[in-house]
Amino acid sequence: MASPAFTDAVVKAMKTLYPPELADSAWDNTGLLLDQALLPEGTEPKQGGGAVLLTNDLTAAVVDEALEKQVNIIVSYHPVIFRPLKSLSNQDPMQKHLLRLIASRIAVYCPHTAVDAARGGLNDWLCDIILDSETKAAERKVVQPISRPLSESLQGLGYGRTMKLQGPMPLTRILKNLSRGLGDQQHMSVALPHPRKDIKDVNISTVSVCAGSGSSVLKDTDAELIVTGEMDHHSALRYTQMGQTVVTVFHSNSERQYLTQVLKPELEQMLSQSSRAEGKVLVSQADRDPFETIDISSLDS
Repeated sequence: MASPAFTDAVVKAMKTLYPPELADSAWDNTGLLLDQALLPEGTEPKQGGGAVLLTNDLTAAVVDEALEKQVNIIVSYHPVIFRPLKSLSNQDPMQKHLLRLIASRIAVYCPHTAVDAARGGLNDWLCDIILDSETKAAERKVVQPISRPLSESLQGLGYGRTMKLQGPMPLTRILKNLSRGLGDQQHMSVALPHPRKDIKDVNISTVSVCAGSGSSVLKDTDAELIVTGEMDHHSALRYTQMGQTVVTVFHSNSERQYLTQVLKPELEQMLSQSSRAEGKVLVSQADRDPFETIDISSLDS
């Protein structure tokens, strides 16, 4: 276990990349949610490089991985503490994870909606992977700007993005681009507009995106295509009756590849500029969406 200086450097870098004031503090819980336990007085930390593990969710498998790799800090996109804690018990899965991490002096930082709102954050990345060399965005804007006062450099930022494309883009090509950008994901849910037409005949000129669950953020969008992680039945039905198309890719699948493609290299770059931050940035291999698509016909009777 390296010096706490490495953990401090990771936290500082995350706050620079994704300013905490961008998080939706009305309901979200972000920041350093689990600090690194102090060593007994007079005990010196082991010398050597540190390690940070990036994950979308903190699960038992991810905790096992963190312990095996002896990391100093976990950056978990989703908050590990969301509701107030009245106790810490091994009976609750998340509390058990926290107790194991405390015992091993592993900190946890959770940025969540600060990443969603940031310039170059999750929603901008979702826009980027939809586009290709043939079709660019003529215009991109925030769907739900942050209404509270922000620093001058952050003004205008917020949640969700809407793009106006330079020209109509076939929905089939958008789906293939999404698949590639999301790590060659092979299955997506598509709700086609009413009156229903063949998917090959659907062309898109405007797109709204929201990582995770987009029903609330995108509730007033009039974009022809809505891309999100998950959406409730009635919202999807409403959109299709209004002539819009909805694509869902599973909640965390709309977020996970961002860790590898964007956060890892950006965090490595930030840490390389600090003499106190010698160490590795790792992406969890155990992190995965809880849902998977099963072909029932392939199951044994």
